[in-house]
Amino acid sequence: MQKYIDPIFAIVIGTRPDRKDQLNNLLKTLKVPFPVMTVDCDGYEIGKIKWVLENTKLESFIFLQDTVEVKDPYPFFLALSSQTNVSFCDYPRPFGCYLGKYTRKTLEKIDLPDVQTKEQSVDYEMKFHEDINKNGGFQTIGEDLHNVDNFVEKFGHRVMKIEGKYFIKYKTTWNRNQL
Repeated sequence: MQKYIDPIFAIVIGTRPDRKDQLNNLLKTLKVPFPVMTVDCDGYEIGKIKWVLENTKLESFIFLQDTVEVKDPYPFFLALSSQTNVSFCDYPRPFGCYLGKYTRKTLEKIDLPDVQTKEQSVDYEMKFHEDINKNGGFQTIGEDLHNVDNFVEKFGHRVMKIEGKYFIKYKTTWNRNQL
């Protein structure tokens, strides 16, 4: 993967080579005047966040999964005006689905784990907000993207479609039995 020419802020999209449909779907809805970069590496979401810390000089960045659609970019502007971390999804905890704005100064204080499995990623998602709060604090926009009984065919398979005021999230994994 090539190193990125560094602005101080960017939107980072976590993706994989087999997810071109998801990535293109998100990019169509991402109508903001900010630099955008995609990160494809091992370690699930935390691996991608660690990659950003190790390979860029971004002072802060918004992290999105490629399975998101942006309905309203308001959270991006709110986050950019904030000096701290900002959670975009409060389910099941703040920074649910790892969606939010992160500051380098906070993340560099956290011993981010080496995540090798989806189960480890889900488990760390439950405590990530605690590490962020202890090391820099955060704000939240209050978006509740909780699991719902709404399934659609998208990206070639059945996914859970969760819709909030600002985002739509498509989940391929929605319970521990699927890990």
